Amino acid sequence: MTTNSDAALYDQVRAWAEGSNPLVAAVELVIRAGLIYDRAPWVRTDNAWKTSAVDFDVLLTESGTLSSGQQHLIRIAASLGQGTPVDLRETTTNLDLKYTQLVMTAIAHAAGLTEPGTTIESVDGLPTLTRYEPLAAWPTS
Repeated sequence: MTTNSDAALYDQVRAWAEGSNPLVAAVELVIRAGLIYDRAPWVRTDNAWKTSAVDFDVLLTESGTLSSGQQHLIRIAASLGQGTPVDLRETTTNLDLKYTQLVMTAIAHAAGLTEPGTTIESVDGLPTLTRYEPLAAWPTS
């Protein structure tokens, strides 16, 4: 269950990430994995400014107590959030169904494909504006 203080923290971290699709995707991935919470060592909060951010370096170094699936998920989040290299072959084979869905959606979000849109495709040799549906959507539950 999400408390009011959890929701406020999520809003602060989301606001910090706003403006960068990959960073927003990384933050959302970590939130939905249950890894953003008050006093988490990787959450940096400035109470005077009412803002919070994720320190991906700390998240990676402090992940030893997390489950194997969480550790693999945060490697992907750190890659999206700050460009940390990740071995997708190794990392993705260690995700369960829930985490795989979250990672797939995060990648779609980073690419800007979680909303309907338009693209240019060649139709009969002519550039044509074509609508597309979202590639993925964040789970609602």
